[in-house]
Amino acid sequence: MKKHWVLLLMVAVAAWAILPAEDGQCAEKFKLTIATGGTGGTYYPAGGGVGELLRSKLEMVDSATAEVTAGSVENAQLVNRGKADMGLICWIGVVGAGLEGKLPNVRSMFFIHGSTCHWAVRADSDISSFADMKGKKVALDAPGSAGLVSSQLVLKLFGVDPDKDMKAQRITQGQGADAFKDGRIDVVFGDVGWPNSTFMELTTIRKVKILSFPDDVLAKIEAKYPSLPRETIPAGTYKGQDEIHTYTEAGPWVCRADLPEELVYQMVKTIHENQPWLTQNVHKAIGRWMFDPGVKVLAPLHPGAAKYYKELGLM
Repeated sequence: MKKHWVLLLMVAVAAWAILPAEDGQCAEKFKLTIATGGTGGTYYPAGGGVGELLRSKLEMVDSATAEVTAGSVENAQLVNRGKADMGLICWIGVVGAGLEGKLPNVRSMFFIHGSTCHWAVRADSDISSFADMKGKKVALDAPGSAGLVSSQLVLKLFGVDPDKDMKAQRITQGQGADAFKDGRIDVVFGDVGWPNSTFMELTTIRKVKILSFPDDVLAKIEAKYPSLPRETIPAGTYKGQDEIHTYTEAGPWVCRADLPEELVYQMVKTIHENQPWLTQNVHKAIGRWMFDPGVKVLAPLHPGAAKYYKELGLM
């Protein structure tokens, strides 16, 4: 009898496996790549978590792999050229790299968390402003990243030329953190979702001060660059740190314009419906993702995303 039931089960599974796709489902299986950032940031684990979610939840997704990249600028270019299917972007990187209006194949899906700007110095440092960084060794981020673009734009806004007024090092945030721990640099910059593991480690093993900026400084940054709005990191997020007043790099999760409408619809729907799970199990920053048609102001909204927002009554 037991063998009989096992045989019936095998037949049922085999029959289910060859059933045609349900209405509204893509019959094609997709192997997707997600352009993220460095392993020390937030984009990489977020991309990996979403990729695993899509693979496990959607029959049409065979795989969705997070790829390590230099960050937003490279991500925009990879998606635009069809070298990546999706990517996470801080829009200030697109602005600073002169790519606005030059990404015809990039489409928005939803807003991701901002990459919040962390400027860390030693606790006993006399550095408390951008002007104080003149003559110092400062790690700004790697070429191809939104972090490098935004850090340079903000420094110049306050009269500091990275090439003339400081010893700027254009390296990855992980390399910058290592150099900071070894005492080889005075300031390490990171544009990351909080809480971030790199800065959690820094504040745990070293006496560190993450700079908090006054209202007039943050107002000046936002007035010049609207895609760098102010943000507050709650007290206690990092060891020994009070409330941190800083700014963040807003941006969208994007995809190739030629991805099928139904695929993008199912992906946006699945990510949105599983946002609480992703927040709890992948990264807390995912809880700040926004599913709203307003993303089209950065890059045109993909029709699949628009379909979902219409279903929610937002369009």
